[in-house]
Amino acid sequence: MARNGDILDRMRRTRVIVVVRLTDPSGYCELAGELGAVGLDVHEITLTTPGALRCIEDLRARNPRLLVGAGTVLTIDDARAALSAGAQFIVSPTLDERVLAAAREAAAIGIPGAMTPTEVYRACKAGADAVKIFPVFVGGPDYIKALRGPLPEVRFVPTGGVTVETAPDYLRAGAFTVCLGTSFLNSKHLANQDFEEPLKKASHLVTRLNTMALAADPRRSDD
Repeated sequence: MARNGDILDRMRRTRVIVVVRLTDPSGYCELAGELGAVGLDVHEITLTTPGALRCIEDLRARNPRLLVGAGTVLTIDDARAALSAGAQFIVSPTLDERVLAAAREAAAIGIPGAMTPTEVYRACKAGADAVKIFPVFVGGPDYIKALRGPLPEVRFVPTGGVTVETAPDYLRAGAFTVCLGTSFLNSKHLANQDFEEPLKKASHLVTRLNTMALAADPRRSDD
């Protein structure tokens, strides 16, 4: 398994985590590979998705270049099961120190959820590698910018309400990376084998993010 720094660097470079919350993830491996080829190679499989652990195993086996994690990890048992399946990062909507400890022991990344500055601070003190701000639609990009003021060293991961259109706004506000969920990908895409729509969205977003990065630093060439 990659070292923590390597995983964080991958997240920083990609800037987007594709969150998979589906009624049936069968067939996702194929789409994930195509999304990775476009530039979205970080994928979070939520444990509320039926067969989530098998999906994580399959993604790691069939698409080794992807970075694959587990989401909606609420308990230490969930964390251990996800890590055993091959999850390289663990995302939670809440903070549980035992879940963070399990991720650390497995050389995985731990991203607990928080909303207020106090919760963010407690998550960092507990060893969080990054902090998921959920649900971020409550405050929008301005809230991320406000949090960055007193907490500039925190890697913020806004989740819940981020869209292809607003993702660049969150990154400009100081987000480390953003999570794209059902607004980007939902069960009908797999049920209908409709890969064209999410791939078109992915290509458009990656182009926008790369243009944004170059505008901020014309010397940048790592994207």
